Amino acid sequence: SYVLSRNIIAPVQSMKNASKRIAEGHYDERVSSSGTDELSQLAASFNQMAAQLEQVETMRRRLIGDVAHELRTPLTAIKGSAEGLMDGVLPANDATYQQIHNEAERLNKLLSDLQELSRVESKAISLDIHPLDVSRLIETTLKRMQFQFDEKRVTLNLNLPHSPISVLADEDRALQILTNLLGNALQYTPPNGTVTVTIEREKSYVKFSIRDTGIGIPSEHLTHIFDRFYRVDKSRSRTHGGSGIGLTIAKHLVEAHGGKIWAESAGENKGSVFIFTLPIG
Repeated sequence: SYVLSRNIIAPVQSMKNASKRIAEGHYDERVSSSGTDELSQLAASFNQMAAQLEQVETMRRRLIGDVAHELRTPLTAIKGSAEGLMDGVLPANDATYQQIHNEAERLNKLLSDLQELSRVESKAISLDIHPLDVSRLIETTLKRMQFQFDEKRVTLNLNLPHSPISVLADEDRALQILTNLLGNALQYTPPNGTVTVTIEREKSYVKFSIRDTGIGIPSEHLTHIFDRFYRVDKSRSRTHGGSGIGLTIAKHLVEAHGGKIWAESAGENKGSVFIFTLPIG
C-alpha cells in the first residue's frame, strides 16, 4: 500500500510543485511523463499546457519589443525635429512643420493598426455577413487605390469572371482585406511594374489572387509572412516597409469569414502572389 500510494502521490506532488513554479513565471518547468497510465497522460497534458504558456509568454515579450521598436522611429524623428527648431538648426518653415506632421501621422497610423490588430486577434469584431457582388467589391476597392497606383506608375490589371459572382462576407471587412493586400503589393512593386487581380469561382468558394512583379519572397520567409511585425527585409524602415501588421489583420479577417489565405513566390525578385478565399454567396 505504501509503495502504491507513493507511486500515485509522487507524480501529483511533482505537478503541484511545477504548477506553482509556472504560476511564478517559470514557464520552462516540465514534469516527467514516462509511462502509459492515466497519471503519465495527465503529466503529458500538463507539459503541453506549459509549453503553450511558454510560447504565449515568448510572443508577448516579442510583441512588446516590436511595438517599442516601431514607436521609437517616428518619436525619434519628431523629437529630433523639435530639438532642431529650438536650437535654430532647422528653419521654422512649412517643410519642417510638414515633416513633423508626417511623422505624427505615421505614429497615429501605427496606433490605429495596433488597435485593429488587438480587435481581430481577440475576435472582438462583429461581422454583417450577406451576399456581395464581387465586381462591385473590386470596383469600390479600385476607386480607393487607383490614385496610389497611378502615382507610383504601377499598372493594375483585372481578370474578372464573365458571369456575375457573389461572396458571403462583411462588405467593410472584405474591402479592408483587398485594400491591405493591394497596398502590400503596391508597396513592394517597383515603378512600371504590374499588379494583377484575378477572381476565380471554385466549388464552394471564390478565390482572389493578387499577383505582383515586385521583389518576391524567399521560400524560408513564406511561412512567417503573416506574422505581426514580420518583414522579409529586416533593414527596411517602417517608412519604406510598412508596419508589418496589415497582412496579419487580413489573415484574421479572412479566417473570421471561414476562408483561407496564403502566399506563393518563385523567389527573390520574381514577384509574389497572395491568395485568399471567401465562401460563395
